[in-house]
Amino acid sequence: HIQDPASQRLTWNKPPKSVLVIKKIRDASLLQPFKELCVYLTEENNMIVYVEKKVLEDPAIANDENFGPVKKKFCTFREDYDDISNQIDFIICLGGDGTLLYASSLFQGSVPPVMAFHLGSLGFLTPFNFENFQSQVTQVIEGNAALVLRSRLKVKVVKEHREKSPVQNGIEENGVVSANLEKEVGKQIMQYQVLNEVVVDRGPSSYLSNVDVFLDGHLITTVQGDG
Repeated sequence: HIQDPASQRLTWNKPPKSVLVIKKIRDASLLQPFKELCVYLTEENNMIVYVEKKVLEDPAIANDENFGPVKKKFCTFREDYDDISNQIDFIICLGGDGTLLYASSLFQGSVPPVMAFHLGSLGFLTPFNFENFQSQVTQVIEGNAALVLRSRLKVKVVKEHREKSPVQNGIEENGVVSANLEKEVGKQIMQYQVLNEVVVDRGPSSYLSNVDVFLDGHLITTVQGDG
């Protein structure tokens, strides 16, 4: 039996207390919606609001005296420096699809529920309209909202390197003499979780790259290109 995605609902084990608000940077049109949303979350719902430190450095926010009392209640963090993955109950995005993809990249483990308002140029992944944001946010807080589950891609970057074989006086542990005392092994150097796609780029190389594409361990095709 496959559950109808339209029937899935968001429920909370306990009332949510903290929300991460992600705003598209350097977009003046989002300043007023951002302020209205934050006032509603802090003043009307007594939520703990997390925002990026660079968002509050915007002069239009930093120099707004009327917004000062609300801003003092914020918890701030810095991308790649502060881990807030276990402190966020849900996320609200103000922007377009790029803002949603960025929010997803901040959580390399489990991602909290994301509420994305369409305030950007592309909105395929941002279904909410900001005009009636109060009622929609209230539905999410109360656990009375539809839920769409999305899968993410796990990306591992593995590079070859040569590793010394375990030898003693030129003789391996099993007693067999080997002329080649090095072996090629793969070393994982990084891992990411992404929402939509992965770009394989040739980097500074001036040559085309050959990419072997496997699915479940089976070779599907070989692609040649520059990224």
